[in-house]
Amino acid sequence: MLSTLTLTAFLLAAPPARAGDCQPDQLSHDLMEAAPVQRARLFLQLAGCDEEAARAIAPEAVPTFLADEDGYAAAVRALELGVTEPVTAWIAGLQSDERAHAIEAVGKACDQSEAVQGYIKNRARSMGEDFWTERWYRTIADCHVPLLQDILWRKLANGPDPRNRTLFSGVLEAYARSAGGAAIPKLEELATKVDDAEAQTYIVMSFADAARVGSVEGPDPKAVQAAIQAIQRIAPKLQTKAVEQARLTLLALGDERASDELVAVRYKDRLREDGSLMWGVVAVENATCRNGKKKQRVHVAAVSDPGQTWPDQVQEKVEFSVKNSWELDLARACKGTEEVQVLVPAEPFADKAAWKAWVDETLRSVTQEGVKQSRVDHDPLAL
Repeated sequence: MLSTLTLTAFLLAAPPARAGDCQPDQLSHDLMEAAPVQRARLFLQLAGCDEEAARAIAPEAVPTFLADEDGYAAAVRALELGVTEPVTAWIAGLQSDERAHAIEAVGKACDQSEAVQGYIKNRARSMGEDFWTERWYRTIADCHVPLLQDILWRKLANGPDPRNRTLFSGVLEAYARSAGGAAIPKLEELATKVDDAEAQTYIVMSFADAARVGSVEGPDPKAVQAAIQAIQRIAPKLQTKAVEQARLTLLALGDERASDELVAVRYKDRLREDGSLMWGVVAVENATCRNGKKKQRVHVAAVSDPGQTWPDQVQEKVEFSVKNSWELDLARACKGTEEVQVLVPAEPFADKAAWKAWVDETLRSVTQEGVKQSRVDHDPLAL
C-alpha cells in the first residue's frame, strides 16, 4: 500500500519557489543522468522548484520511473502538470500488481486535483470497457466529485451484467464510498428495481459504505440513520438472501434492534396470526446411576418468539430458558451423573404439524437402545 506520508509530501503541489532557491537546468540534467532509482524523486524535486521545467522534461523522464512509491507519486505529479500521455503509457506497461498501485495513487490524488479529475474523466471516455475491467473506476472511490460519481451511477443504473456480477459489486462499493450519504436514495431505488437476489445483496452491503462504516474518518451519523431507514423500507421487497445481508448491514450500522426485527421479514411466510414464530425444543437428560444403570428423560415444548430471534440466536436463548424453567435432575434420585443436551430446529415451523414431525424425528434420533426413556411435555416457552 502507498504510505500516507509519501502521498502527502509529493502529491500536493508545492508553492512557487523563490528566485535562487533552485536550479532547474541543473536539476533537469541531474535527473536524466541519475540512476533509475533516483529519477522519480528528482522529478518531484524539480516540480516543486520549477513546474515549467518539470513539464518540459516529463515526456522523457516518466518512462524511466520505477514502479515504487516515488514512481507512483511522480507520475501523479506529472498528471497535475498536464502531462497525460506518457503517464498513461507508463501505467499501461506495468505489471498487474504495480498497475493497481499506480491506479490507487491516481485515485488518492483525485479529490484535491482538478487535473487528475479531468484525467479520470477522459480515461472513462477513451478506455471504453477497459476502464471497468482494468479497475480504473476504483480511482473514483475516494474522490467526492459528482461529475465522476455520475460515471459510476450510469454503469449501475440498469442493474448487473449477469456475466460479471463481481464488477457490479465493485462499482457499487466505489460509488457508495464516493457519494457517501447522497448515494443512499439512489441505492434504495436500485434495490427495489432489480429482482436478482445476488444483486440486491450487493446493494444492501453498499449502504454501509455510503455511511462511511469502516472508514478512517468514522461513520457519518446522518448517513447512518438514512441508511437504516432505507433498509427498513426496502426489506419487505428483498429476496431472502438480501434480507439476510440486511441483517448484517444493520448490525454494521449499529442498530441491533432493527436487525432483529428483520426476522419477521425473513420468515414472513411462517408468521402466525399474532405475528409470532413457532420454534421448538427437546431437552435430553442422559443419566448414569451409581450402580451403572442408564436412564433417559426427554423434555418437549413448543417455543414462541415475537419474530425477533434469528436461527443462530435461538440455541442460547432456549438453553437459558430451559435451565431456568425446568428441573433437569434425573440423576439425583439414583445418585449418578448426567449429561443434558438441548436441541432446537434450524428454522421456525410453518405450523403445529411441522413442529410435531420435528419432535418425533428428534426423539427417534436420541433414543438409546435398551435404555428406558420417559417423556415430559411442558407448556410453551416464550423467548
